[in-house]
Amino acid sequence: MNKNAFRQLSYGVYVVSTWDKGRATGCTANSAMQITSEPATIAVSINHDNYTNQCIQDTGKFAISILGEHSSPGIIGTFGFKSGRDSDKFGEVEQTVKGFLPVVADACAYIVCEVIDKMETSTHTVFLGKVLDADMLKEDAPMTYAYYHNVIKGKSPKNAPTYIAE
Repeated sequence: MNKNAFRQLSYGVYVVSTWDKGRATGCTANSAMQITSEPATIAVSINHDNYTNQCIQDTGKFAISILGEHSSPGIIGTFGFKSGRDSDKFGEVEQTVKGFLPVVADACAYIVCEVIDKMETSTHTVFLGKVLDADMLKEDAPMTYAYYHNVIKGKSPKNAPTYIAE
């Protein structure tokens, strides 16, 4: 099986965020999708090993910051290659609060959700969220996963659903 075929699926690059006992935390994700438009429902997939997973379970809410092609590539590294258990990721990245949740200020748009259901896989939790708030932050084309790999030359974190060992 050639797992590189999976990279031909269309993905975006996102920061999924929530609160950790009053402190903003989050992780880079590439698996987010709209499930329905009415009622507006979104799904995100978060690795069990990501601290953000436990924080979403604790708060029952999450925000998705949709990164744009002109968003700082450092955001992906900060949220993708460090753990919120021992790092204040939002201490390194400018944030704003939208719908009572932390959002990356350098994103092109955001979506705020309340967890309404979840599905467990062997490695990830798929959180289903009712959309509470969403808006544009700036004019920018959303960053695709292909753009991240082909233009920025970025790598996938070990916990990413699309990680392929070299």
